[in-house]
Amino acid sequence: MNEQWVRADQLTDTWSEVDWEVDVSAHPLLDPDFLRQPSRMRRFLQLTHERILDDEAAYQREAARLVRPLRHTPDALPPCADDVLIVSEFLDEADVYLQSAIDLLPDGARPAVQPTVEVVGTSDLRELLSLAFAASDRRTSFEALRKIQLANLLLDIDHSRHIQDGPLHLAYFEQLLERELWCYQTQSYGLNIGFRIGEDGETIHYTNRPRPDDQIWRFNSAFLETTVGRRQVTLDVLYYNCRFKRSLDRMSFEVVDGAHRVLEKVRWQEMKQHRSGSILSKMLRKGLNNPDQISDILGAMFIVPDEDSLDDLIGLLDRGLGNPFGWRNVTDAMGPVPSGQALNAHSGRGFRVFKGDMDVLFPGRFPGQAPYRFTVEIQVHTLESFLRTVCGAHHANHLALKLRQFLLGLVPVIFPAKIYGTGWLQQS
Repeated sequence: MNEQWVRADQLTDTWSEVDWEVDVSAHPLLDPDFLRQPSRMRRFLQLTHERILDDEAAYQREAARLVRPLRHTPDALPPCADDVLIVSEFLDEADVYLQSAIDLLPDGARPAVQPTVEVVGTSDLRELLSLAFAASDRRTSFEALRKIQLANLLLDIDHSRHIQDGPLHLAYFEQLLERELWCYQTQSYGLNIGFRIGEDGETIHYTNRPRPDDQIWRFNSAFLETTVGRRQVTLDVLYYNCRFKRSLDRMSFEVVDGAHRVLEKVRWQEMKQHRSGSILSKMLRKGLNNPDQISDILGAMFIVPDEDSLDDLIGLLDRGLGNPFGWRNVTDAMGPVPSGQALNAHSGRGFRVFKGDMDVLFPGRFPGQAPYRFTVEIQVHTLESFLRTVCGAHHANHLALKLRQFLLGLVPVIFPAKIYGTGWLQQS
């Protein structure tokens, strides 16, 4: 078993669900008709191209406007070839991102959407604009603009204060957890849980005495004891993971020491720009053009044995980290009747979780700065609900969810039907 246990080419029932009529108004350069219809934005881009086409100093000033703050009027910016090189690096990153996306497609579909040699062969903004406006075929024009759009979004992500402060906020959140949660830890122990899917395709059977053919998840459990009011709370936190979205882990299934173990691996590790691929994907899928609109830049996941433990954990988190009105966008899918916000549209049958956005008040980055809040998406799973997400044969499998998000949410945006058709995917 390996990380392709759940593969795109096995999700054959998904092709018919792809909606190729997507709204790309948030990303106009991804509109296949952008160059075919008159608009002020098209005219503005064309004037930019004409201005820099044969003027190296003008080209360098335009690059500087992308990567340097304007302390002078644009025409007074001192030309610098280094700024062109920085822009080129982000254009290279766009190629890496796109190829990583293509690699998620079924084997037979990949050749149909490989970008043209001319587009991949240049990381020069001026040359890409020339390809867009002068190419003899529509596909080359689109792919040149797509590369520019992806690079520009990566630049936006890199320049976001919200994201730049992510590691700082993450460190502060973990300090709060240490002070308000982990301080109650009285013991810790390792625990191997063996699990398998039941014959009904829904139930997960698990045991702390794994059988040879079980899948295995290794837990490092923290046992907490404290008093809340007059009540004694004892709680096993089987697993905890706090992450910054620029360094997401993905699940993989591999044979290690003769056992089918579930491991975690870094996503988008080929990208140099701090692995912004997951953020970029979400912006494209959700139609967002501002990375600050993403609420789950920081996330924390907890696994507890059962729903009573889930209630205890939420109570401790609420008491120590948030405020009386600090929970937003809550989804509670643990009970027989889900409440709050609906689950992600691509979530598989049987997915269960409690999640919500918790506002955390931060004291400021420097003395005298007013406090401000940042958001952490909290997810709490019971043991059984979590094992569903790492069981490759279950509908709620997390990797299958990511593939559905990719196929249904991302593919029609970056490989539009007006350029590539639809048969290349359905017949793969």
